[in-house]
Amino acid sequence: MFLQMVIDSGVIPFLVPLLSHLDVRVQTAALRAVGNVVTGTDEQTQAVLNCDALSHFQALLSHPKEKINKEAVWFLSNVTAGNQQQVQCVIDAGVMPQVIHLLERGDFQVQKEAAWAVSNLTMSGRKQQVMYLVENGVIPPLCQLLNVKDMQIVQVVLDGLHNILKMAAESLEQIAGMIEECGGLDKIEALQSHENEDIYKIAYLIIDKYFSDDIDEDPNLAPDSTQEGYQFDMTAEIPQEGFKF
Repeated sequence: MFLQMVIDSGVIPFLVPLLSHLDVRVQTAALRAVGNVVTGTDEQTQAVLNCDALSHFQALLSHPKEKINKEAVWFLSNVTAGNQQQVQCVIDAGVMPQVIHLLERGDFQVQKEAAWAVSNLTMSGRKQQVMYLVENGVIPPLCQLLNVKDMQIVQVVLDGLHNILKMAAESLEQIAGMIEECGGLDKIEALQSHENEDIYKIAYLIIDKYFSDDIDEDPNLAPDSTQEGYQFDMTAEIPQEGFKF
């Protein structure tokens, strides 16, 4: 209700231009304000996009202050959790190559937000939109984050890679090759013995479904099965619309 009150007050068209204000404090406050609005419904997010907010984000993503970068990617991660039209708006704004760059080279706090932005897009987007990420080199920086200690980010990355593989269709062999070439396959194999149940489940699922012909499987890594099948739900996934925070 509070977010809708903000929108109904008519303040959004006045907040959005402040995203390019010369005073970093004003810029940061405006970014946080509109960022909070896009954590709401798709309709509330659209109210911000309708004010041409995305036109400010190439500059925000290349800002010298990492805090601005982090807030900007956080904003985008909530938009990429929206509908396919909103995902396309992000793509058309030309900001995803910068997000992928930050995924690879940003401060870890920025990388985490970039991982969410990418993973949410793989859940919300259609095949063409997801393949756009692949074409812009998203696979290697995603795979490099499989080594981090933050278990939530490891799961977010695995979900993103799983979604990419599911949508690969005729490009599956090529994409699987990319994952293997950048060391991602070795990392996913290792995660099959991770202490976190959700992580080892999805790691096992990815290996079993997309890479089982390429490796010698260790039967000890397979989850216990019964006459009814696996004891865990192999079909459990993040909601289609992605997470919003």
